Amino acid sequence: MMAPRDVTVPAVVDHSDLRFWLKDRARVEQEILDGNPFRVLESERGRHDAMLDFLLHSGLWAAATGMRPSGLKKDNGIPYRCLNGLQCLREMAGIPTPANCGPLLQDPYLLERVGFSAEQVEQATASHHNMVDPETLLNHLARFTEADLETGFLQHIGVIRQKRWLRGGVYAVDGHDIIIPYGKGYEGARRIQDGSYGYKLLVLLNLQDDCELVVGYVLGGLQESEITMLRRLLARLNETMGALREWLKILVMDRGYWGTDLFYELKQGYGVDFVSRVRDEGLEINGGIQRQLEETDRRWTSLEEERQFSGRRERQRVRLTALRPITLISDETQREIAVNVVVAVQSHLDGTPIRDKKGKDISSTKYVTSLATGPYGVKIRRFYRGRWGIENQGFRALSQTGDVDRPAGHSYGAVLARAWSSCS
Repeated sequence: MMAPRDVTVPAVVDHSDLRFWLKDRARVEQEILDGNPFRVLESERGRHDAMLDFLLHSGLWAAATGMRPSGLKKDNGIPYRCLNGLQCLREMAGIPTPANCGPLLQDPYLLERVGFSAEQVEQATASHHNMVDPETLLNHLARFTEADLETGFLQHIGVIRQKRWLRGGVYAVDGHDIIIPYGKGYEGARRIQDGSYGYKLLVLLNLQDDCELVVGYVLGGLQESEITMLRRLLARLNETMGALREWLKILVMDRGYWGTDLFYELKQGYGVDFVSRVRDEGLEINGGIQRQLEETDRRWTSLEEERQFSGRRERQRVRLTALRPITLISDETQREIAVNVVVAVQSHLDGTPIRDKKGKDISSTKYVTSLATGPYGVKIRRFYRGRWGIENQGFRALSQTGDVDRPAGHSYGAVLARAWSSCS
């Protein structure tokens, strides 16, 4: 709450040129109770107050709004922190592009909270004009470079680490294709064989029981290999966030990241353990797995789990066994790495096998890991199942809530900014 207040000023100053607006909630409340006249600046977006207060008090707001775009030549216009704040509010309000945020730019309460003075807000409200033109917001996004946003994201992660919100040391990586119909005009968008344009977003998340926190991301072309993008991301994080072996203890990957060289680089190069799946039945490792499964003294354990079948949750029975290490050899570099293998065989509670929508038997799952498996590999399966939320819920939230599939503008800076805000 704000109110004009009379203050003593030097005699040489023309009093008519100055008005002081001081935040004084207690005084304003008392004046209202005393029956003095007052005016309310209404906000239609008060529902974002709790989130805004959290960002302000945690330090995340300062990290998000403190980024100065490299393309900004002069500081004689609207402060970039205010423009950054408006962009953050636009994302919080679920407004996909600056062109649609007219009502937001006329909300006096929110404008004051992001840094505009009370007098500026009052003048804009009285004249029924936007405080900022939507085109200004769009141009502001275009001024950001990848390095600008990376610096801002590191400050964001710095706050998260200081608050000790990263826990457990278990992380997962996954990719998401951002497909833009008729996206030829988007800067940096790549075209694939079917004629679509777009980008590929790769994210690294800290897995926890109740949430996932993004700790790194990289944006590339649709045609780019996710393994190549992961290598870029890991090299950058190893340099900017400290040695991976100190904080990234276990990396969980789906079978799309299968590769002896990648496994070797993770374990021998970075000191990071991994959990993944055998990519397909045509790999040579399947022969060694099958021979061990046929052993007459093979020991198994059984447990029940909850799984989603065709949109509904059901219980399933799982049999697990851990195999002896199998050595993988790279065809390209001749690198060798021994991996432990866990085999899981799922079935419905009545014993019938699990099948996909086309009727194919998908009961058997084979995991590879550099971790010790224990007698049956139960913990390895739990590690891998922990990434289910990323593929089925995390990217759904990024698409539907974060609107990551709809860039805020055609410039590469706008595309990066949408990825940044969705991941932060």
